[in-house]
Amino acid sequence: TPPPGAPPGFAPSPGGVCRLTEAQYNNLRAWAGTNSTVVPSEADHSYDYFLPSFNVRVEATDDLLFRFAASHVMTRPEQAYTRNFLTIGVDGNGVLNANAGNPYLMPATAWQFDLTAEWYFAPVGSLTLNGFYKDVKNFFYQQTINLPIENNGITLAIPMRGPENYDGHGKIKGFEIAYQQTYDFLPAPLDGLGVNANYSFIDSSGLPNTFLNTGSPVNPSTIPPGDLPLEGLSKHNANFTLFYEKGPLSVRAAYNWRSRFLLTAADVIFPYTSIFNEATGQLDGSIFYSVTDQIKVGVQAVNILNEVTKTSQAYTGDPDRLAPRSYFMNDRRFSLIVRGNF
Repeated sequence: TPPPGAPPGFAPSPGGVCRLTEAQYNNLRAWAGTNSTVVPSEADHSYDYFLPSFNVRVEATDDLLFRFAASHVMTRPEQAYTRNFLTIGVDGNGVLNANAGNPYLMPATAWQFDLTAEWYFAPVGSLTLNGFYKDVKNFFYQQTINLPIENNGITLAIPMRGPENYDGHGKIKGFEIAYQQTYDFLPAPLDGLGVNANYSFIDSSGLPNTFLNTGSPVNPSTIPPGDLPLEGLSKHNANFTLFYEKGPLSVRAAYNWRSRFLLTAADVIFPYTSIFNEATGQLDGSIFYSVTDQIKVGVQAVNILNEVTKTSQAYTGDPDRLAPRSYFMNDRRFSLIVRGNF
């Protein structure tokens, strides 16, 4: 079916330019002729926002306090998104398409709320519980439309990709619990032991993905808009650190783990679907000894368990049906370190 604004005899073809009929090809040649007229484009855009912020702290006892915070925040689009430009070309599949900037982009905004309880049960010991909620609107995403462009008396509806504000909302909600304590009440030499641990649960949704397609902007997404989590956010995150600090000796071991998270909403190559990083954890450690007040020597180890990074891909367009995509060996790394402070 010819796109809107296409001249008689023109129709896009899955095979690109090489599959056009003679009449279609002649129309394309006439449209792309050398008698082009450059029409300058100017844009004038302004906006105003009221960004209130409210914070309150309540001390229930000397050891227990509560905090509440509410604010309206904004993030302006990158300059590359708002640059006023239009480029037209033929992609690797021989399909005519275009890319453009959008000088009329609005900032992304969010209402965010935090409620925290902090219990300081020891001189160096605390337990913290935090709940949070964020409502984000005006996400930046890549819109795809058919843009009618006239040249040499012929109008073609060029499939165009460009930044736009998403009209849906993104939701981020969850909680975090954190514990830290130094066990200085233990008998020597165990009185240098300490623990720092936290866990967070993050539920996010609403990432616009209407641009997910089979590589050409004219093909619609197989995934309904807003079905993906936000990029880079794992639902479950846990960190545990065991340390020993006494005299000249400093020992630390830290394990960080996170569940599956979205790497990118759409791959740049076939099958152009979502890519996820599978659950992963890493154990790091270090031992330092203070030779003097200014000089320390030690050994630092990274990825002690030789964790392998695994990614998966939504091969059908359904983000819940994933297949293995790639494996990365990160290797263990050991460093001998000398530090001097003067």
